Amino acid sequence: MKWNKDYLDLALVPTGLLILFGYHLFLLYRCIRTPAETVIGFENHCKRAWVANMMQVDVVNRGSALSVISGYIDAATFMASTTLTLTSLIGTCVGSSSDYQLAISQFIDGDTRASVDLIKFISIVALFLLAFAAFLQCARSYVTANFLMSMPQADVPCAICRRSSYTG
Repeated sequence: MKWNKDYLDLALVPTGLLILFGYHLFLLYRCIRTPAETVIGFENHCKRAWVANMMQVDVVNRGSALSVISGYIDAATFMASTTLTLTSLIGTCVGSSSDYQLAISQFIDGDTRASVDLIKFISIVALFLLAFAAFLQCARSYVTANFLMSMPQADVPCAICRRSSYTG
């Protein structure tokens, strides 16, 4: 049996998915068992100390904390708009080509049948939209943290602000 370019998808897609899921299972195991030894746990520890210190500062002097959170919000919105832009470019590329096979064959290796190409593009667009939703959730959490830290004369528990900054 001779190797055909159409078999490329059969080899690369399962291998890539296996590596992706294996890495994320390993990362989940490390975050549950030894969170202090991961970057996520270290960052959460630093955020915990930062939020606790910023909540002890007077509301008038929390400008630096609010500007840091504002920078996080700007980054999340930029990434969300970038994912929408890439999604629209992919949709435009697929939807506006008059000679479908000629336009698509420049971008795709492996099996280039129309049904397989459609599945590939739909999955890429779905993943970009999932990333968009994640970035919106991140921005929402930081807006909540910004709101809670900027409330004057409010007895906001530090744990609520900490949770908002963790989920961001």
